Order: sequence, then C-alpha cells, then structure tokens
Amino acid sequence: MLQENSSAPHDPPDPGSRAAGPPAPPAAALSAAALPAAAPSGARSTKPALPSLERTAPDPAPTRGGIVPSAPISPRAAALLASTAAEARAHAQRLRDLDRFHVDPSTLHPRAAASEQATAEAACAVALRCDIPRARRLIAQAHTAVTSFPRTLARLEAADLPAAWFTRILSHTRDLPAAILEEVDRAVSSWSLPTLPVAGFRRRLRLLVTALAQDRRPAPDPARQRTVTWRDPDLVEGTTTLEITGPTPEIIDVIDRLNRGARAVQDAQRHALAGGADEIPFDLDAQVEGTGMPMSLAQLRYAILVHSRIETGGVHVPSPRRRVNLTVPALTLMGRSNAPGLLEGDVPVDAATARAIAGRSDDWHRVLTDPVTGTFLNTPPARYTPTAAMIELTHLKTPLCAMPGCGRPSSGWYEVDHIEEYDHRRPAKGGMTTPENLHDLCTTHHRLKTEESVDPIRQVAGATRWRIGVDLTVDIPDNTDLATPETVPEFRDHLHHQALEEFHAPVRAVQDAIRDSQPPPY
Repeated sequence: MLQENSSAPHDPPDPGSRAAGPPAPPAAALSAAALPAAAPSGARSTKPALPSLERTAPDPAPTRGGIVPSAPISPRAAALLASTAAEARAHAQRLRDLDRFHVDPSTLHPRAAASEQATAEAACAVALRCDIPRARRLIAQAHTAVTSFPRTLARLEAADLPAAWFTRILSHTRDLPAAILEEVDRAVSSWSLPTLPVAGFRRRLRLLVTALAQDRRPAPDPARQRTVTWRDPDLVEGTTTLEITGPTPEIIDVIDRLNRGARAVQDAQRHALAGGADEIPFDLDAQVEGTGMPMSLAQLRYAILVHSRIETGGVHVPSPRRRVNLTVPALTLMGRSNAPGLLEGDVPVDAATARAIAGRSDDWHRVLTDPVTGTFLNTPPARYTPTAAMIELTHLKTPLCAMPGCGRPSSGWYEVDHIEEYDHRRPAKGGMTTPENLHDLCTTHHRLKTEESVDPIRQVAGATRWRIGVDLTVDIPDNTDLATPETVPEFRDHLHHQALEEFHAPVRAVQDAIRDSQPPPY
C-alpha cells in the first residue's frame, strides 16, 4: 500500500525548476492494474495519498529515487548522484557502440556472416580487454537493447534509471520473443523511473514479465538447457569446479545413479574392512586401507564420476596428440622452493601438489628457459611437419588459443599453425617450422586466419602482431614461464651456498685432522 506518512504539507512545485522535456507515453494498462492507489488508513492525513507511480507528465523537480529536491543534500551524495547519472548515459552510449559489432546474418552468406561476426567479436574483445565469449555476450545484449528496447534505452540516456536497472531488464527478458520484449519496453518506459525506489522497480518488473510471459513463453531450447561448463580455478584451494546444467528430471536421475553407486561401493568397502579382505574395492589412493574407514559418499560420488568411461555412441575418440604437461621449477622439485607449478602452462598448482604429481610420474622432460625473462628457448629448424617435441614446446608457449581474446585451451581440439606461412617451394625464404614460428589455434580462429580475416605477423621482440579485420591491430607478447624469474635468485643462492660448502670442506677436514692429532691438555 502506498501512503504518505509525513504530516508536513507539500511545497508547491516550481515550474522553472526543471527544463521541459518530451511527455512520457501513457501508462501501460497492466502496470496500472497491478498497483491500484490505496486509501489512507487510521487517522485522516493532512496530505493526499501518493499518486500512481506511472509517469504521466514530467516530474516537477529533478528527483532521483524519491530524494526531496528542496531539502539539503551533502556534497558527497550530490557527487554520487551526478556520477550515477553519468554512468547511465555512458552505459547507453556503450550499448550503441557495442551494437555496431553485430553482423546482420541476412545480408551475407551464412559462412561469410559467421566469419565476419567472429572477427568483429575478436576486435571487440581486444577493445574491451576481455575474452571473446564475454564480448560475444555483450554484443548480443547490446543488439537486443537497441532493437527491442528503444524507448527504455532513451530513458537510460536521459539518466532516468541507473545502468544496473537496465541490465536487470535485459536479464529478466533474455529468453522472451520479440513481441513480448516490445510490450515490456512500452510498459517500463511509461513508469516514473526517476522517483521509483529500487524495491518498487524490482516488484513491478517481476510482475510485468511474469504476467506477459506466462502464457507465451517459448518451449525451452534443449541445446541451451544442456551444458557443461567450468569455473576459473580456485588459486587458494587448488581446485576447479565443473558445472553440469540440464533439465531437472535428467539431473535428478544422474544424482540418483551417483548416490546408488556411492552407497553400494561404501557398503562393499565396509564389508571388506570388517572381513579383513586383502583388497578393498575402489580404494584408489589407499585411503581406506590407511584410515580403516570407508570413503564418504561425497568422495565416492566424485571418484565414480571422474573414473567413469566416457560413452560416445561408438564414435572413435583419437588419442591426444601430446601428454598433459605440468611445468615445475627444479628447486620446487628439490624442496628448496615453494614456487608453484603450472598445469598446461596456464593453471597454477601449489608446490606440494606439484611435487606429489611429479613423484608419481615416470616420464620427466627437461624444458630450458631464459633465466631472466622465462622465455622458452627454441630448438633448431627442422621440417614442415612439427615434431612431437616442437608440439610440446609450442603448447607451453601458447596454452590457450593464440588468437587475442580467445580462452579456449590448446589442450583441447587445436591446430598447430605456422605464424608466417610455410613456403613449400622455397622453404629457406621464410615460414620455417620452428617453435618461434609456431602457435596453437582453435579450429574457428585457424579458419579465420586461412580466410585472411585475421593476420598474425611475427615480431622480433618476442611478440606477435595481429591485424583483426579492419578494426584494429594489436601486439600480443609471447607466453613465458612465470616461475623462472622468481626462482632464479633462489637457485643462485643455492649454488652460491653449495660452492662455499665445497670450498670450505677441505679446510674443515684439515682442521678436524689437526684437532684429532693433538692430545688433550693435562
């Protein structure tokens, strides 16, 4: 219920206190019906009930969020109001700028449109200094804002609502058809947004979207319902989270099968312990044997999940072209440093875990790096087809797709590519097959390079210069071993200490011999 609680009379509005603006469109019928005016209760108020929050005329005073314009306001609050309004205007302009990176697929052949859109996303990611998937989402949101919410976007440009409110509108309506988006735009743009408090805005938006969408929401897209993603690693805990999203019945069925399997294995472990069996089922790390306790259900659910066979419906899955790499500084292996290792050249692994993994491995490979910069040292030129050793070193140098902004790990489906194209007729003229001239690209960005939508040029200063479409050119420095510059001082101190020990050892031996040859004093 909306009602004035203060008993002070209203000040008459000052017609000259606000510049005249275009009248707002009439209030939507849905919104007016959702929030009827309420009569005061109890004692009769000296002031009338608040009018409906629908905007029917320009505000008599430049209020924001119900702030009384005639009351004093502190400089810090005034500055925050001004910066919030500036942020709203800047956000509106940013959305229009981002929409310029949207490629209309109806104007080009589908393949050409896909290539041009991918190139535009890469340029956008470089300009925003973000990864390509985020740039793709921002471009899609901006196109929706410009084409489906023109009225509300105009209110944003006028700073009648904060940028976060507009983002919430896009989030609540992202799966709705265009016809409903137009109705939402008409309704929201008719509200008295400058005077509307945040709680009122959220309630109105939820009610509006629910009422419009409940009978016309499209059937869920199975492709969008079923996804598997992972979050960035937790650098403190040394863990990574895998997220599986799908229709509720299917996920519940997976959970039920995991639970039944975990309980069955736990019962088998318990019986094996009670009967003194020589072999304990599913005791992968000898944890049950060491503790005398069965694994917890949570541990067993994880163990069953990660050790299950991946079913691909008979499709052959080729063996990986290379091993999984864990780069560990030599001093860390020796226990003289706690510098972390790098899994696949990108994910930090704490020193204890790195030593444990290395201790269980039978296959160690030495990688040489520059002791100051950590730059990976290259091997001599060989041939057009990279050797296995070259592929290993190339992956260490480009743990992610080399395309600026692409976050696809090169441990997945990638292609080793010549930065400067290999000249089959005159190999000595350039494009040699060396780690210096090789990088990893995902299939999408390898196709863009082949189509010459993007063009990398190798620089002499340890960087690659990328021309991205017609938008911009950017220099990307080579990936280096981050641990080397940190551990070199420790390694130098270790060698210095070892040299001193070797130098003083003969002197100490002589001193000990002399001491042993002298009789004790009497």
